[in-house]
Amino acid sequence: MKTIRVFLNLVFILTVGAIFCIASPGVAEELDPLLRLLVSKGVITQEEAVSLQAESAALETTEAPAPSVVEPPSPAAAKSSPAWFDRFDAKGDIRLRYEGFSQDGSYDDDRRDRFRIRLRAGFEATVTDWMTVGLEMRNGDPSDPVSNNTSFDGGFQFKEFNLAEGYLQIRPNKRFGLIAGKFDAKKWWTVSDFQWDDDVTVEGLMTNFGLASGDGAFKSLDLVAYGFLLEEQKSGSDSNLYGGQLRSAFRLGGDNALKVGAGFDTWKNPQHIADLTASGDLKGNKITNFVDADGQLISDFDILNLFAEYKNSTSKRWPIKFTLFYYKNLGAEGLGADNDTGYFGRIQVGDYKKRGQVALRYSYYYSEPDALFYVFTQSDTARGSDAEAHRFDLRLGFIAKSYFNFTWYNTKPVYIEDETINRWQLDYIVKF
Repeated sequence: MKTIRVFLNLVFILTVGAIFCIASPGVAEELDPLLRLLVSKGVITQEEAVSLQAESAALETTEAPAPSVVEPPSPAAAKSSPAWFDRFDAKGDIRLRYEGFSQDGSYDDDRRDRFRIRLRAGFEATVTDWMTVGLEMRNGDPSDPVSNNTSFDGGFQFKEFNLAEGYLQIRPNKRFGLIAGKFDAKKWWTVSDFQWDDDVTVEGLMTNFGLASGDGAFKSLDLVAYGFLLEEQKSGSDSNLYGGQLRSAFRLGGDNALKVGAGFDTWKNPQHIADLTASGDLKGNKITNFVDADGQLISDFDILNLFAEYKNSTSKRWPIKFTLFYYKNLGAEGLGADNDTGYFGRIQVGDYKKRGQVALRYSYYYSEPDALFYVFTQSDTARGSDAEAHRFDLRLGFIAKSYFNFTWYNTKPVYIEDETINRWQLDYIVKF
């Protein structure tokens, strides 16, 4: 019985000792007090106590290791392989418009009203640090190159949505860039909305050469060259447009900047484009250049343009921008030779990019009939050329990236006799 009792005591002591050792944070340098007590009572020997404490320490060190910590990838590694969606930059806007017209003898009660919508949506994707591709879709009549608007009519018919941009753009360095496909030429080209309507997207290619740059009053000198494809024919000459523009930018001290330049456009076989308009295959601007009894254009179109653009941003609330263009058709012939000059001027005061900001703008359009080729000019004047028009804009910044715009056009012909057209537009534009 004594042997059994000693054995049970030993089991109890070993169990308590093991639990205590496991629960303790570590193995002490000396014997545990409980083990010392057992040794002093003669229950176990000193060697057994040391061995028991060592076994308890071994059990504690062989417990499951702590889970390993996975270090996040370095910034360089993350940058070298961005997620595919980080390569895309979405762009777009929606515009809701009320529009009214007034012209004596042209409408019932000399008045017309309509509601319209314009939706543009697309993206630009980065292929490399020097190459991007872009795509944009817009609503509107695909036969009308100068308008993306769709009227709310037609008994709830579905509206057309068309490819407006699809391009490849490369810029390997600051000295050279090229864009090809279908694109908005105003990205790299200084042009007025009189000569080229805001909704026009060209097809072909455009290059930009940075010729010089400076740190003083002289800022930069660059050359833009372009070739646009208009209409291909199986027989006969294709219709194309070729041109270039040399421009220079200057710092005038403080918050003043000036840009000046000269450009030249030559239209190859513009008659084919006029034929498309006459047949109704090409909509938009009507022919306002001089034509003979057979519908043939009297003049060629080799157009020189000179321009200047001045900006003053001393007042962040009321920046000032002034733009002036001069046009001369060097290819005008016959009656067109006396009607070959055009002007465009615009002054804008204020800004509208933030809520509550206000911008005021006045524009003046003047074109004799053969000063500009009619087809891609400002469509809201209701005349491709042969127009003298005044335009007033009031823009008011609203929530997020949106603003209201009120526009009034007052247009009359320069050469022919016709009634003055008044046109007003109330827009709400949201960018996303």
